Amino acid sequence: MPDQEKTMHAIRKKIVTDEDSRPVAVQIDYEDWLEIERLLVSRETEEKPADDRQDDFEAVADKLGSRWKGGDGLEYQIRIREEWDDR
Repeated sequence: MPDQEKTMHAIRKKIVTDEDSRPVAVQIDYEDWLEIERLLVSRETEEKPADDRQDDFEAVADKLGSRWKGGDGLEYQIRIREEWDDR
């Protein structure tokens, strides 16, 4: 990770409290959120080997595939697209 990403950035934030003055949420500027999101994504990509990302994809694909009850997915896509063409 480059040195500039290791430095703490000043994050402008507002603490949201409940009626008993207990902190319940934090509100941050959108630009700060974008920077945090960018840093989190880059860190996750750096830390996770490509093989692990492929394993994650395959696990999600297997899980979703077991839910689809409409037959062959490619045949379904072709049939739906033909319906669009007929309109």
